[in-house]
Amino acid sequence: MSAVAQPVAGPVSVPVLEIYLTDRLDRASLAPVQAALDTAVRLRPDRLVVDMAGCVGIDAAGVALLLDVHRQLLRVGAGLTLRAPSPRLRRILRISRVEQVLHMVPEEVPLSGRTTIGSAPC
Repeated sequence: MSAVAQPVAGPVSVPVLEIYLTDRLDRASLAPVQAALDTAVRLRPDRLVVDMAGCVGIDAAGVALLLDVHRQLLRVGAGLTLRAPSPRLRRILRISRVEQVLHMVPEEVPLSGRTTIGSAPC
């Protein structure tokens, strides 16, 4: 991860926060991605966008992490969007039966009020 966000005292809300994944999202690479996503959830964005364009693969641990983040955000009235997953990643998510649970958009969608905290290897 190229930037580390410090814990914030008190409730803070940002409209949109983006995280860019740049490698695989699997058990071996999970720790830094999980730390980045945990920090993002603590910032209480209205929408967390995980850009998957650079993510070349995902396994069950990666899928479970995305589902966990999705549930955490739903509890606070926020949402998770997976942006630009490759056809291969979409197929894996469909086979995992989470394609209809996780919101996905095919490419960069213009979003106002962006806040980017850095990128995390996936």
